[in-house]
Amino acid sequence: MDSPWDDLTLAFSRTSMFPFFDIAHYLVSVMALKCQPGAAAEAWKNPFSSWFTAMLHCFGGGILSCVLLAEPPLRFLANNTNILLASSIWYIIFFCPCDLVSQGYSFLPVQLMAVGMKEVTRTWKIVGGVTHADSYYKNGWIVMIAIGWARGAGGSIVTNFEQLVKGRWKPQADEWLKMS
Repeated sequence: MDSPWDDLTLAFSRTSMFPFFDIAHYLVSVMALKCQPGAAAEAWKNPFSSWFTAMLHCFGGGILSCVLLAEPPLRFLANNTNILLASSIWYIIFFCPCDLVSQGYSFLPVQLMAVGMKEVTRTWKIVGGVTHADSYYKNGWIVMIAIGWARGAGGSIVTNFEQLVKGRWKPQADEWLKMS
């Protein structure tokens, strides 16, 4: 006995989910950037710096894993689609009239759905990092784990570097330096 839901779930499973999960990842990353003090004013004053910071938030894991594997750190620029998608998300978050995107994102169910989708993207990035490291180091388990970690959580580490370059980094804000 076939249910009408079976056809719907089958069609949904065959649908490409490319832009949705990436949009959620970029949305959460750029909204975290916008919540930093002075980020919105900086976007109006110096949009290129704000855009570059947003790209570091979005692609920090890929940049860090490339640095650790001695590859060009700007390799992520080869994928124009993701750069355009992340740039458009950055633009509508910072320059949308009446701040509609931020107000829509402040609705808790939207935040929970976006964060859940970002975590799915993080698992894909970890698997991609492990696979990428495996292509260089076949039996290097520690290297595979380190590159998977860097690709999955590298955005927060690159963010610390970005704040250091801008002169805003404070040791009190870094979780790694807090001894328990």
